[in-house]
Amino acid sequence: MPKTPNQHAPKPWRFVSSLLGQGSKEILGQQERRDNVLTIAPIGFVVALLFSLFNTLLAPYPLLGAIEAASALLLLLPAIRLARRGQHLRWAENLLMLCGVVVFGALVVVGGVGGTGLFWAYSFPFMAFFIKGQRKGWLWSGLFLLEVGVLLLALRGTALAYPYDPVQIPHYLSSLLFVSVIAACFNLLRSRFQEKLHEGVLANTATAQHYLDQLQFLALHDPVTKLPNRTRILPLLQDEIRQAQSRHGGLLVIAMRLSRLPEISNIIGSDATNELMQAITGTLQQLLGEGGMLARIAREELLVIFHMRKPQFDLEKTTQMVGSYNLDFEIRGFPVHIDYTAGIAVYPRHGASAEELLHKAEQSMLQALQHGQSATMYDASQDEAFIRYHYRFGRLRDAMAQNQLTQHFQPLINIRTGKLVAAEALARWFDPEEGFISPLEFIPIAESSGLIKPLTRWTIREALHQCALWQADFPGVAVSVNLSVRSLFDTELLPMLRQLLQETGINPALVRLEVTESLMLSSPEKGMAILHEIVALGVRLAIDDYGTGFSSLGYLKHLPVQELKIDQRFISKLVDDRGNMAIVESTIDLAHHLGLMVVAEGIEDQETMQQLWLLGCDIGQGYYYSKPMPIDDYLSWCHHYQQQQLLGPLAGVDGDVDGTALL
Repeated sequence: MPKTPNQHAPKPWRFVSSLLGQGSKEILGQQERRDNVLTIAPIGFVVALLFSLFNTLLAPYPLLGAIEAASALLLLLPAIRLARRGQHLRWAENLLMLCGVVVFGALVVVGGVGGTGLFWAYSFPFMAFFIKGQRKGWLWSGLFLLEVGVLLLALRGTALAYPYDPVQIPHYLSSLLFVSVIAACFNLLRSRFQEKLHEGVLANTATAQHYLDQLQFLALHDPVTKLPNRTRILPLLQDEIRQAQSRHGGLLVIAMRLSRLPEISNIIGSDATNELMQAITGTLQQLLGEGGMLARIAREELLVIFHMRKPQFDLEKTTQMVGSYNLDFEIRGFPVHIDYTAGIAVYPRHGASAEELLHKAEQSMLQALQHGQSATMYDASQDEAFIRYHYRFGRLRDAMAQNQLTQHFQPLINIRTGKLVAAEALARWFDPEEGFISPLEFIPIAESSGLIKPLTRWTIREALHQCALWQADFPGVAVSVNLSVRSLFDTELLPMLRQLLQETGINPALVRLEVTESLMLSSPEKGMAILHEIVALGVRLAIDDYGTGFSSLGYLKHLPVQELKIDQRFISKLVDDRGNMAIVESTIDLAHHLGLMVVAEGIEDQETMQQLWLLGCDIGQGYYYSKPMPIDDYLSWCHHYQQQQLLGPLAGVDGDVDGTALL
């Protein structure tokens, strides 16, 4: 901070210079000056009127009383009015000081009651420095001193003046000058204290303002990338919409979800992850240039706004362009590749407000995630599916809590002997409002959410309890339950199986768990370890939907499974499709060479069953034998089927129950 000339002078001279008001700065604002006038002027107005009455009525000083009253009405009252309006504060201050000069000068000359009026004059310098400051306070004090000296000398010996001894006049003027110096010193100390206080307030205010600015910035921006956050981008996007509307153009609003960011962060650390995010956003900003805007609206989600000259666009080309960004980086020696999923909404085609466009872009992104696509454009038909999905999710959760789900059982038959060997437990949902809801609709919802685990636990628990109950009438008939990959990796699965086997007393060999080949894709080593633990309990395992998933012979020969279940899409057209025939035949041969039983699901007619018998398939399941049934119907079917079997192992089943002769 540069020094003033005053600061280079010796200390005594600096004090004298400061005392005289040299280099002093105005620190009082308009409001403080207004408050000072409105504090002193009303008090002076009341006091002047009271003294006017006192000096006029009770003491023989009518001239002094008239001067006091006139000064209050003509000088103080206008000063008060000007100060209240906040206009011409300098005039208000000058009127107040002029009133002081007139009234205090009259008090000195006339004397007032018993001569005490002259002592009031000593308060004028204090008022002058307080109102006008250090430099101008001296001017008004000097003017007052000059006025008093001239009046005392001019009116000396007259009837108007208080009887002063001429010898005392210089002494009185010198005492008045001394009081002015005292007032100046007092005001200098007061002003210096006020300056330091003001500087401290300014410093603290600057610090507080700095922190406030930081908080305001963080409230509207991402702290890592310094990009607008979700709160800030919405008004910015609305501005972009207005500009696009005025230029008859369009906007691409792209919601991008970055994949594997938490996993990468665990490897390279949080600081390096911040560098990665800065590199990603820097790359995207370079691609955008002046043609768009970028924001970070969530930890793993970015929003890109791209200007279009025309509202028309090519759907396929736009989707390909958005899905082709190359996000390869090297962060602290680690090569990092970032995959992403993008959802696109277009102004004005998909909406005219920022909230609507952002919502539809994110909805489209979620659809892309669900279907494994890199980028998709918003489609209005997604709304119904999206709403239906979340509605179904809520209804399914309530249905599970209110025990609205039931279990149906579909028999599995030994194709060669016709013997009932097992039943597959299948969850069914009858909604009170919508009726029967297909498993093809609610099972995927459960699998894509956290509901699959409680649903699987309920299915296993119910299936084992029912199997234990029917052993009295149908000994040796097993039960089969499907396991999703998420359920297989549930840490509570094995303890639950142990507890249920102990509770029901059922032979573990009568429990069959069906798993899909996809478990080898997610975590093969962990999946293999869990399968071995399940087999160690004595429970049988089957590969479900074989031929539609991973289908690795290398894994198949090491899996601790006892059965292989061929997917029904190969069985339904077995007779008419030579390709399906070849696949099924080779699968049966392969499974038998590996010591596995083969189950064919989806058998719907006798011809298919006979062909499977010829190919050597072991177990059949499908509508040819029976559709899935509630437990009571299933038990009735079992009794009826056994009675038919007593007529001969190859006898058919007639009546209301599906099934015909095996040959």
